[in-house]
Amino acid sequence: MKRRAVCGLDCKGCLYFGKELCHGCSAGCLALSCKRGVCYSGITSPRIFCRLKPYCPFRTKDRTPVRLPNIGKKPMTMIGFQKFVPRIDITDPRSWFWKHGIELPAIFVSLGEILLNKEILNEALRGLHDYLGFNGRIFLSLVMPDELIDKLTTQDYFRLIGNIRPDATMIPDNYTYTDDPLFLSWSQTFHLISKANDFLKLDIPLMGLVKGANALQIEWTVRKQIEMGYVSFVMPARELLREGRLSSSFPDNPVENALWSLKKASRDYRTNFELIIYGVSRRLKYQRLNYSNLSWFLDAKHGLYFKNGASFMLNDSEIRFEECECEACSGMMPQEIIDRMLDDKEAGFRILVLHNLLDMRKTFEERIERK
Repeated sequence: MKRRAVCGLDCKGCLYFGKELCHGCSAGCLALSCKRGVCYSGITSPRIFCRLKPYCPFRTKDRTPVRLPNIGKKPMTMIGFQKFVPRIDITDPRSWFWKHGIELPAIFVSLGEILLNKEILNEALRGLHDYLGFNGRIFLSLVMPDELIDKLTTQDYFRLIGNIRPDATMIPDNYTYTDDPLFLSWSQTFHLISKANDFLKLDIPLMGLVKGANALQIEWTVRKQIEMGYVSFVMPARELLREGRLSSSFPDNPVENALWSLKKASRDYRTNFELIIYGVSRRLKYQRLNYSNLSWFLDAKHGLYFKNGASFMLNDSEIRFEECECEACSGMMPQEIIDRMLDDKEAGFRILVLHNLLDMRKTFEERIERK
C-alpha cells in the first residue's frame, strides 16, 4: 500500500481507503479529477451544487471535509413477509380481492398511485385501512416515477405516512441507473442512505431498500442500512427484469449480489435478514426469496390464466377443459370462465383475477416447501 496516494491523501489514515468507497488509485477517481480542477457540471466542489460535497475527503481553503454522520442504530424486528405479498391497484377496486371473500394477511399499496389521484388521496389521508376496508397489514410502497420522487421532501413523506397510517413503510426510493456515470449513481446511493437515516425518526416498522448500479453500491447500501438497524429489505426489480439483468446468465446479477451481501452481513452481524423482490412475478425462481407484484391482476386483464406458475390464454387447449378446485373456481374450467365472461364480463373477469391470485400464492408456497 502506498503511504500517499496519487490524490495526495495518506491512505493509512484515510476514512475511505479499504472500505466501500475507495479501492485504490484510479484514473477515473472523481476526487482526484476534482482536485486537479476538472469540473463536472453541477457536481464538482467548490460549486455550491456539488452533490458529493458532504462525502469529499479533501480539505481546501474554502471548506473543511464533512465526515460521514454517525448513524443512529434503531433496534428493529422483521416485518415477517409472506412468500407472496400481492400489490393491489388502489385506483381499481377490481383488484381488492378481500371484497370477494379471499383473505390474505398483507398487501402492498403504492403511494405514487395515491398521489396521482386527488380523490383517492383525500380519502386515503383519513386512513388507508378505513378507505380500503382491509383488515390485514398494509405495507406502503414508495417506489414511484422519478418526477414524483423529485417533488417530495422528507417532511412530505412524514406528513403523508402519518395521515395514511400504513402498518409498515419502505424508505424513499430513488433513481439509480446502470448506464449513468458512476458519480451520479453514487450520489443517488448516498442520498438513499441519508433518507434511510432520516426515516429512523418514524415510529413505524421500516423496510430498507436494496439499490445500486453495481455490486459495490448494492453491498454499501445494504451495509449502511444494517448499521442503522434495518433487517427487512425490498428490492424493486421491474426495470431490472426489463433490462435482462435478472437472468441467471447475466454476469452482474443484482439479485445474486443482494443475496450475497445479506448472507455476508448475516455472518458478520449474526443477525437474520429478509428480502422481498418487488415488481416481478413467477419468472424468477429463487426459492430463498419472497415476492410482491401486481402480475396476477394485470395479466388477467390480458386474458391470461395461471396454472402452477405458468400462464396460458383461456382458450389454450392444454388447460381449456381442466377443472380447477381453487377457492375462486370451485371446479370451474377455463372454458366456463370464457362462457361466464360472455354472459357477464365483470363476473367472469373477477373469477379469473381471483384464480390467478390464488395460483400465484400456491406456487410460491409450494416452492418454499420443496426447498
